[in-house]
Amino acid sequence: MMYTIKELADLSGVSTRTLRYYDNIDLLKPHTLTDAGYRKYSTVEVERLQQILFYRALDFSLQEIKHLLDEDDYSVKNALLNQKHQLLQKRKQLDKLLHHIEQTISYYEGEIEMTDHEKFEAFKQAKLEENEQLYGEAIRARYGEKAVESSNQNWQHLSEADYDRAVAAEERLISELNYLLEHRISDLNDSHAERAFLAHREWLEIMAPFYSKDYHRSLGEMYIADHRFANYYNNRTEQDSVELLKAIINQWTN
Repeated sequence: MMYTIKELADLSGVSTRTLRYYDNIDLLKPHTLTDAGYRKYSTVEVERLQQILFYRALDFSLQEIKHLLDEDDYSVKNALLNQKHQLLQKRKQLDKLLHHIEQTISYYEGEIEMTDHEKFEAFKQAKLEENEQLYGEAIRARYGEKAVESSNQNWQHLSEADYDRAVAAEERLISELNYLLEHRISDLNDSHAERAFLAHREWLEIMAPFYSKDYHRSLGEMYIADHRFANYYNNRTEQDSVELLKAIINQWTN
């Protein structure tokens, strides 16, 4: 069966404007064009669009999705199994968060007691599991099991004050990166670049008790080499920032 762009939009819930954009970036090309230049889509494109929407629901960037779908050995079945696994992990995290919310409601209703540590335990555990799912394999391959477990233990036992410091440091880092990008500052010795580095270093020192300059530099390399790490920062700044962050790290760890 063939669909016009409007029919595909009605079928999928994706706007015609978005479908045209997907065509322009070669993410979803029409099966054919009519003599009048109108797009026509087949079942093949319908299935590809379904895959795109699955990946978008998992917060993959369009560039990542295109790369995955265009791989020579791409398997829809394997992709679905992987997507199912990731969604189950998300559901597990949401279930834990829901349980924590219910406990907190009971605390405010005077039904149970909660220590300050317990108030943050669910958030820290959820973040730990998310990091393990996204980055665990890559980090273990580079730094080894011992270093990863040490970092995980440190994270689980962070005090509320250290947790707040880490959050504040990351917020400063993102703010400084946005400033540098917005004002097109390329001088890595600029005070805003230095402040970005210091914020990133403070965050790392809280999270990784084995911090060193070599460790810091190697992380910068990993940010570039692995799209998952790159996306962590690129998705938090107004423009892609990971190349700038790596350059700043290299400059200030020399």
